Amino acid sequence: MPRRGNAPDDPFNRQDVDNLVNSAISGFFRLNPQQQMIVGIVALLVCFGIAIYIYRHQSHATPALDANALLGNPSNAGSDRDDYLMVKPYFTLSYNNSRGEPNWVSWRVAESDLGSAPRKQTFDPDDTLPTDFNIVRTGQYSGSGFDRGHMCPHSDRAASEEMSYATFVMTNIIPQAPNVNRKAWAQLEVYSRHLVKKHNRLYVMSGPIGLGGTGSKGYRELIGGGRVTVPAECWKVIVVVPENGAADTVSSINASDRVIAVDMPNDETQVGEIWDKYRCRPINIEQKTGLHFFTALPPALAAQLDQKLDDEFVPEPRPLTHERD
Repeated sequence: MPRRGNAPDDPFNRQDVDNLVNSAISGFFRLNPQQQMIVGIVALLVCFGIAIYIYRHQSHATPALDANALLGNPSNAGSDRDDYLMVKPYFTLSYNNSRGEPNWVSWRVAESDLGSAPRKQTFDPDDTLPTDFNIVRTGQYSGSGFDRGHMCPHSDRAASEEMSYATFVMTNIIPQAPNVNRKAWAQLEVYSRHLVKKHNRLYVMSGPIGLGGTGSKGYRELIGGGRVTVPAECWKVIVVVPENGAADTVSSINASDRVIAVDMPNDETQVGEIWDKYRCRPINIEQKTGLHFFTALPPALAAQLDQKLDDEFVPEPRPLTHERD
């Protein structure tokens, strides 16, 4: 048994290193000028390659996730152009450059997020995307028969004007049929905020599925000159955690928490005010999208939440007086 007080001898002591360096220098000066030039060029290329590697890994590292993505990163989004992770102050998303819309958006809703801040009257292009990306502009939805449908809704961020206005960015938007956006989808949003006001905290994810929806002007697969995909369905997953005033931590989520998963057709002719008939299990959405929810949670707990089918009674909603959120 080795003695704890004595470290093993260093295989290279100071003298060894000095001899090695001196030998390399002597060898270099024994080369002819042409050979020295080749060695110098190779050394510069190696140094340049190392510098590029360090720059890329320091400047383009995956951003750290926060409470808005407490449930995890369902697509393992990073720097891929069609799975591009964007960590914003009030929500987190994966942007799909080919589709011109998010793959998913994730956010937390607590009572402190709610309020009466106004809607912004315009939708902004997302100037935080790389300049060579498909940067969608509000006019690409005009005349399409589809609403600019929020994933993270303005009313979930109405505690201040800054928070509310932050949701009016096109990377948080998908084409939704008006009856979806203004009726059943909006009713689900209203119901969710009702749960928050009943002393719960919500962890929410939502996004599009598939290709082709029916808006007020009929069936479309693409809008905006072919740069924005119209989804066939819209999904949302909500984990309802009783509010206890504690910090946002994975340990606050357990198997008894309510999970509401919804998969709704993006079809003007099928959807009315009622949202609860579209409830499903989270795993059903995973199977359609290839996403994996709850990746930040212990695997056993994630598997339990994946299988939950919400069946709590939901009162029949009253028609909303506003058009959209």
